[in-house]
Amino acid sequence: MKFDPRKLVGPFMALLLFGLAVRLLIGEAQKVSWDDFVAGLTGVPTAYLIIATFLVALNYGLLICYDILALRYVCRALPLRRVSLVAFLGYALGNNLGTLLAAAPIRYRFYHRWGLTHRQIVALMSVLALTFWSGVCVLGGVVLVLHPIELPAKFDLPFGVRTLGAILLSIAVFYAVICLVWHKPWPIGKLHLRPPSLGLATAQASVAIVDLTISATALYLVMPGDAVVPFPTVLAAYLVGITVSLITQVPGGLGVLELILWTLLKDTVGKPVLASVLIFRVIYYILPLLVGMVVLVAHEIYSGAMEARHDAEAFDSTTT
Repeated sequence: MKFDPRKLVGPFMALLLFGLAVRLLIGEAQKVSWDDFVAGLTGVPTAYLIIATFLVALNYGLLICYDILALRYVCRALPLRRVSLVAFLGYALGNNLGTLLAAAPIRYRFYHRWGLTHRQIVALMSVLALTFWSGVCVLGGVVLVLHPIELPAKFDLPFGVRTLGAILLSIAVFYAVICLVWHKPWPIGKLHLRPPSLGLATAQASVAIVDLTISATALYLVMPGDAVVPFPTVLAAYLVGITVSLITQVPGGLGVLELILWTLLKDTVGKPVLASVLIFRVIYYILPLLVGMVVLVAHEIYSGAMEARHDAEAFDSTTT
């Protein structure tokens, strides 16, 4: 098979953006004194850390609904334990290693093993993306219209933040109208994807809104205890950060998410916000990744043992 160098463009751009984000973050972090950083780490009450960790665990449980809705779209039903396994592994590993490197291969491997066709899996992953972005448009639009965040001068937009919120809401309304009136499949490459029903689209947006709100709440709880910052400000900053992180395709948004949250919140929260962002990174990304790796290894060992036992039983039955 002939190698296509164009396949390296995406990973190269992600690596370049990651390097640039880390460089900028290091430059910004040098403005933070060690005392400010330690104050940020120790300034979060233990009870808030526990609640934030519980919310993250609850959030990863909610992420199963993404796959349930996508399976409903492709008209396939699987046992909840299987959907829970692949959803958790897909997000725990995908949030850290990226969609292309972890989430997509994990879903393809498991769902193909369980009987879904290639086209069904591609359609399923398309619906997963639609679910997330529909929630971003609705929640981001409402937050930016009602509580516009003040952007630094170097990130100033050619139009107001409220206008951006109105644009996001317009996209959400347009998506809802398409789901309501358009029932013919759209040819996308070799696929012919039909817009979801309005009921499914509403469920998609609802799940994503709750998902993003819980995540932002966990971030809000690990802010320094003496910080006075409105929750809508943290929510708006988180939505901007997570959106840009996904667009750049930097695995886990590492460096990108921290840089954006630091830039948007340092004037409101103060310099200790960098420590808070790193705490959130550990709770929301690193801990689920460690659990996910353990679950994946344990599942592979168990599956291998079951297959070996089945093969042994089949061999015994043929020799008797």
